[in-house]
Amino acid sequence: MAEYKIGYIDTYRSERNAFIGGILITDCYGIPLEFRHTDTVVPSRIEQILYGRALDHYLKAETMARSLLTDVENKPDILIVPDESYYNLTRSYTFPFVQLSVARREPLATHGESQEISENEILLQILSLREPVRVKVDRKNAPTLASVKSILLDLGRTMDVLEPLSRVQDALKYLAENSNK
Repeated sequence: MAEYKIGYIDTYRSERNAFIGGILITDCYGIPLEFRHTDTVVPSRIEQILYGRALDHYLKAETMARSLLTDVENKPDILIVPDESYYNLTRSYTFPFVQLSVARREPLATHGESQEISENEILLQILSLREPVRVKVDRKNAPTLASVKSILLDLGRTMDVLEPLSRVQDALKYLAENSNK
């Protein structure tokens, strides 16, 4: 098995409207190689008004994710993202940004089997998971889907490829809630 580095990135928004972002890089067993997080950002009321609905996207992708991806020393082979708001950053990086989620349906027949949903999205049966995984890349990176599939199948032999994203979310929540203690 290749020595892949997998990145997991996310942001957390607290009840106080404070934002914090983080990135976890793991090895092919899900063991952390590096974790970085941003400082907590609390937008002022005037920033909330001026940015409106664009505030979440701006803070998440344009500010926090860009900073984290620049600072991380262990560049990932693939970056697992929680949603499409990160896709506009793909043009600045050589690794694919991949959305993963459990497809709530019956397993596909065999390990490695996939079903195409669209040019940039598939269902993939990974060994370590019962249900197939929905795998999505942005349209620009649709040609990388075959290599992403291969990496995920390799990783599925040694780790739960979805689980580390929840670790990032838990760590960010902990940091946000304990930043003033």
